[in-house]
Amino acid sequence: MTSANTKRAYIELHAAVFLFGFTGVLGDVISLEATMLVWHRMWMTAIMMFVYVWFIGRWKRLYWSETLKIAAVSLAIVIHWILFYASIKLASVSVAMICLSSITLFTALLEPIILKKPFSKIELLFSILVIVGVYFMAEDQKNHIVGIFVGLASAFFSALFTVLNKQLVSRYDSRLLSLYELGAGFILLTLLLPVTEFFIPVTSYIPTQDDWFYLFLLSFFCTVVAFNLSLSSLRFLSPFTVNLAINLEPVYGIVLAFVLLKEYRELGVGFYVGAFFILSAVLAEIIWKRYQKKG
Repeated sequence: MTSANTKRAYIELHAAVFLFGFTGVLGDVISLEATMLVWHRMWMTAIMMFVYVWFIGRWKRLYWSETLKIAAVSLAIVIHWILFYASIKLASVSVAMICLSSITLFTALLEPIILKKPFSKIELLFSILVIVGVYFMAEDQKNHIVGIFVGLASAFFSALFTVLNKQLVSRYDSRLLSLYELGAGFILLTLLLPVTEFFIPVTSYIPTQDDWFYLFLLSFFCTVVAFNLSLSSLRFLSPFTVNLAINLEPVYGIVLAFVLLKEYRELGVGFYVGAFFILSAVLAEIIWKRYQKKG
């Protein structure tokens, strides 16, 4: 491994995380309700991923039994995306991003249940810190309390997707797997639209001209390009380094929301105290796992 390769990998990784951070801002400026925003994002991204996977020669037709298993897992990411953008619409990008920071801790709670691992007392302690942080944030953002709980639910389903996906990533090429998950997610969401309409009424099914532009940015740069940059960086960086950087996504997202949307005007001291507890818990959990590996 050369220093030039390592330096390039770091640049690719942080470029990917920076692009991931834009998902919140774009979700705010797109006028569509959360359900239709996700529906359009999924078909656009699935087409782009198919072209890419076909171009690099990774396309492979899977058996129906395999496709159905992937489809079942993809439902978690569909729900995550809908709840994430609903949280943005109900509260703000900053609130949704802070809630997203709890993904690693939800993962710590779900892994023992799904993957049959023993519970960790220290990880449960980190989870308590998240609860304290959510309390302060909720006190500060009482008018956005629904958005906070929707954002936490979004983080839960993202963690659920991550844990379930661990059982698939070792069996398939990650790009092919993502293509199947996006395609299956689009089909499932299409079938579930009558149900989601009950919870999130849709006022417009067709994006505006500006929406089409932002949806393209969201699908191409913040999904396809960012995903492939993060994969490329894995060739020269450890999974821990990649995961540590990806945990910066909420930080990038909040900074972008402050700069582009001026959201700092709407946030009080309680939000920052809550954010401190949540981000500290996430960082402490990452450092602890690093220490465990060294031990």
